[in-house]
Amino acid sequence: MGKRQIGELKPHELVITILLSAVAVIPLEENSMPPANCLVPIILFISLEILVSTLSMKSLKFRNLIQGKPTFIIRKGKLDQKKLRELRFTIDDIVDALRQKDIFDLSEVEDAVIETNGSISVLPKAEYKPLTPSDVGISVEEKGMPITIVMDGKPVTEYFNEDKIKNSEIELVMQTVNCDIKKIMLLTINDNSNTYLINKQ
Repeated sequence: MGKRQIGELKPHELVITILLSAVAVIPLEENSMPPANCLVPIILFISLEILVSTLSMKSLKFRNLIQGKPTFIIRKGKLDQKKLRELRFTIDDIVDALRQKDIFDLSEVEDAVIETNGSISVLPKAEYKPLTPSDVGISVEEKGMPITIVMDGKPVTEYFNEDKIKNSEIELVMQTVNCDIKKIMLLTINDNSNTYLINKQ
């Protein structure tokens, strides 16, 4: 199923995941059945998932058929009650989902979309959006993505499956923080050489 979380699986992916689990457990429950007997249906289900995923990537129509389309439930500040009924969403469902997006007042929402996995995406009205540096004409220096170089008291030379960090470079950073590596829970460094350190307790 790739790296998707269970809440983000498409309906067909969730069904195949459950079927795979049900088939794989049969030889464990029935000792008389050889484990090889469940290989054929497992391979069939996996092949079906790969085929559906490949077709979904290549065909927009097929993807819409299998996964569905995102649906506006709030458009330009107006709640679409007809869409709510079609999706079988209650107003409680919407209010609860908005609270999880840190929006406690429905009147602050410009647009809201129910995604194909059932989650909600929200665009607040312009007057309720938080200010950004560009809004007030301030230039901010990019810090870059912090990279973990020590975790649980051990050096991490490859965290994002990209270029490896040399142990000598990690040792150089360790000298700047002046701490025993075994006593470190987490140590990160960004593009500006700023470090963030959490000691073990």
